[in-house]
Amino acid sequence: MAPAYFSPSQARASGDERLPPRRNPFEEDLSAKGNSTMTWRNRLTAIVVDSGSLCRRIVRGVLAVYGVETEAVDGGSAAVERINAGARFDLIVIDPNLTGMSGMETCRELRAMAPQSRIVGLSAYYNEVERVAFLEAGGDDYFEKPFGPDKFIPILRELDNQ
Repeated sequence: MAPAYFSPSQARASGDERLPPRRNPFEEDLSAKGNSTMTWRNRLTAIVVDSGSLCRRIVRGVLAVYGVETEAVDGGSAAVERINAGARFDLIVIDPNLTGMSGMETCRELRAMAPQSRIVGLSAYYNEVERVAFLEAGGDDYFEKPFGPDKFIPILRELDNQ
């Protein structure tokens, strides 16, 4: 008789305790201290402005791994409200294709409110016309998703005065 094979979900359903419990990495608080693999001389802060919840979580998680205290909001008006309330961010990451208040309009507003912040556009669809428009609206950089450490680490080093 051949041995019986079970998928992990079948084994969990049968009560097999040898399997570790499932975890959802997107539900974890990645901004908590202790998760960072990088350290900076100064405390770095960022806000991620993206209408896609998965994109917000990914960018927030990556920045947290880089040692950046990060908040995330789902639209430009929420980011404007945070800065109007007195929040200060070293880095502002904006999806140029926001729903509601556009990414370009968000960039323009935030540049006027937070001239010291570094504003980065992070788009799923690279478009040269959009890149130029974002930079003209006050953005400092514009990258295409997905992105790697080669994009953010030099920016973070500059913000940390290294």
